[in-house]
Amino acid sequence: MAILAAGSVAAEDAPLRVAVYDVPPYGHAEPDGTIDGVSVDLWRRAAEFLGREYRLIPVAEMKAVIDGVARNDYDAAIGAITITPERLARVDFSYPAHRSGVAVALRKDSGPLAAFRTYASVVAELSPLIAITLGLLIAMGVAMWLVEKPKRAPSHDSAVGSLRDGVYWAVVTMTTVGYGDKTPKTTGGRAIAILWMLASVALISILSTTIVSKMTADRVARARPLGEADLVGRRLAAVAHSSGAEFLDERRLSYASFDDLPSALAALSRGEADAVVNSIGALQYAVAARFSGTIERPQGVLAPAFMAIALPPGSALKKPLDRALIEITASAEWRRVEASYFDP
Repeated sequence: MAILAAGSVAAEDAPLRVAVYDVPPYGHAEPDGTIDGVSVDLWRRAAEFLGREYRLIPVAEMKAVIDGVARNDYDAAIGAITITPERLARVDFSYPAHRSGVAVALRKDSGPLAAFRTYASVVAELSPLIAITLGLLIAMGVAMWLVEKPKRAPSHDSAVGSLRDGVYWAVVTMTTVGYGDKTPKTTGGRAIAILWMLASVALISILSTTIVSKMTADRVARARPLGEADLVGRRLAAVAHSSGAEFLDERRLSYASFDDLPSALAALSRGEADAVVNSIGALQYAVAARFSGTIERPQGVLAPAFMAIALPPGSALKKPLDRALIEITASAEWRRVEASYFDP
């Protein structure tokens, strides 16, 4: 019994093995070997509260983090670890350490090229109306030529004397340019001209207002946060085994898997993906730090969530750690410290 008691005391006094999921700003290894981040800062405060020594171990992949905690290779794991049903089935979690949620990052759509793409998309959407307008334009040009042709006078250079002249007159009239170099000479031709002038005003008004309204609606739609339904049909990207990947798996949405968030965002920046799905804090930090010129900083979340410290099932550390986290995260001082990490 004495030997068992001594072993128990030694285990409690041994430094805790703490895995750090390497995703800024929650936890990351610096070039000089030091490990920093908001989750690391929170852990240091909690460890001080508990009076425990610890050893930080950077881990690059989420799967390795969860597998290691589940096997008791680590006494705890910190970083951008979102509480999800799949993870909760394998490990325990502490009191929530950070608010989070799954969010979507999109490429910036600005500049002359983006405006041209938007305009081309709207024009393609209105192609039936444009086709009808062109058909009417040609029909009016043919009608004017047929009416004016029997009555044309050789001495009148302004007469509509050919099919080419008729179509040219219809285009000039429709666009309200009104050069006057081709004009109808007959009563029937002038009646067609009046009809076409009135119809042209209506058609041009309908086309221009529809294009403007659709482009405005498109800009408003891009400004609002994406919903789950907006992901369907897009080329999605996510970090393997991340909360974003689990979110997409649950909804059976296909996506390209990447080893880390910078690689996924780089693919989005190059136009190889339409959206990256990940936890909002990591996305906002990575975009602001490295991709602010090409990717929009996400604001809203698709699904709110919490991040916490992962613990082996049945860990004796859970209750005292929960008490420490409740006290630390409730303070105004900690909220100021936490906010400072998300402004790179």
